[in-house]
Amino acid sequence: MGRSGSYLTDSEHRAVVIRGMTVPAGVTPTAADLDTWIGYGFSGVRLAVPVAAGGRFPVTAGWPVPDAVARAASDPGLGQVAGLARTFTGRGMRVVLRLVPAVRGQVLSNATLATGLGRLATRFRGEPGLIGYEVPAAAGAGPALTDAVTAQDPRHLLWRDRPAPFDAAASVAVNDPTGYLIGWKDGSPAAVRGLVSAADAFGLSWFYDAPSGTGGTVGTDPPQALGGGPLPAAPAEIVRPYPVAVAGTPESLRFDDARVLTVTYRTAAPAGSSLAPGTATAISVPAWSYPQGYQVQVVGARVTSAPGAGLLCVVAEPGAARVDVRVSPATAGPQVSAPAAAGASGCVPSSRPAAGSAGSGAPTAADRRDDDYSGPLLWVLPLVGAAGAAAPLAFVLRPWRRRSGRSGRSGWSAPDSASPDPRPAPADPADWQPAVAPGQASVPADPAGRGD
Repeated sequence: MGRSGSYLTDSEHRAVVIRGMTVPAGVTPTAADLDTWIGYGFSGVRLAVPVAAGGRFPVTAGWPVPDAVARAASDPGLGQVAGLARTFTGRGMRVVLRLVPAVRGQVLSNATLATGLGRLATRFRGEPGLIGYEVPAAAGAGPALTDAVTAQDPRHLLWRDRPAPFDAAASVAVNDPTGYLIGWKDGSPAAVRGLVSAADAFGLSWFYDAPSGTGGTVGTDPPQALGGGPLPAAPAEIVRPYPVAVAGTPESLRFDDARVLTVTYRTAAPAGSSLAPGTATAISVPAWSYPQGYQVQVVGARVTSAPGAGLLCVVAEPGAARVDVRVSPATAGPQVSAPAAAGASGCVPSSRPAAGSAGSGAPTAADRRDDDYSGPLLWVLPLVGAAGAAAPLAFVLRPWRRRSGRSGRSGWSAPDSASPDPRPAPADPADWQPAVAPGQASVPADPAGRGD
């Protein structure tokens, strides 16, 4: 993983959005669990890693037992963590390692965190698929913890927990100027629904972490005394389509009550990076959200994925400065098939050049307007709450709506042949009509109960 300005980026320099589950210490997801998560479109795992006093990593009950050699090592728990992390990255998921107390009542001092981070970074500096290391909000704000990581691992980032600027009752993990959502308030359906909508509006990654009975969360509590325990289920509210990797600079993301997803991005790469010709944008389209299939309409791009693909692949057309994508439910069509792996690897580069992707990725004249939005708002908004955030967010989106249709083509293109039930759509995204009436997309409280 890399970073370009406010965006996390992958090896193809696409802006990456990561969404997934938090795995508590001592809990081991099964292969079936991972299949379910991939079917839901999850692309990451936040793994709780117990650290003991002095920055040591003991064996954690409930995780696969290390062999005799590993148990004799000074940090036998690191072997357990490495095995789990490779299980996740082997399925295409990105992983962040979150330090938690090894026993209940333990307070993680800065000295313990610094020593533990140094050992963790030494062990994982060469691991692919790692996002970085996360520490609790109580950790000191000085450079000691960052130095402990960078001295051993300059490639991966240190993330610090703090209250979310858009809702002080929620929390995020931050490596300025970007971050991801980790705290879900009381975990009620209404709270979760509001937070995932806010994450869409701000272009945030997130990891769901269920509240525990101790006042914390299952992902930040110490491991259970006997190890193991149930894996928290994914609530229905977090299973939704989203762009996993954007071949350009993201502008807008919205998923409404009618299950209509709209994504807009500029084809110019984020500042400081460049895109190879034909690089594809990858959009997760889970079957849970579209049980009867989906239809897609695009402006300034073409669809390169197969009909019913759970990973929708879009490549910009030559000359397009912007791409608009609209995904809506179909009344009857190919059933959505889950991708073989998490993430964007299923969208291979197209041999046909994509506009704005070659060379330096410098923005066009149209992209250099002073009212353009060039990154997530999260880190510049004060603690105004979700309602207060609506006004500046509306200001940012208003120029995008006014400029819609400037991709060099009039209106939306005809849906790709991969999409059933083609029909024209209005040129202005503000005029889109829902394909399904609100209320028809209701789902049970637990998607896992659907039998996936």
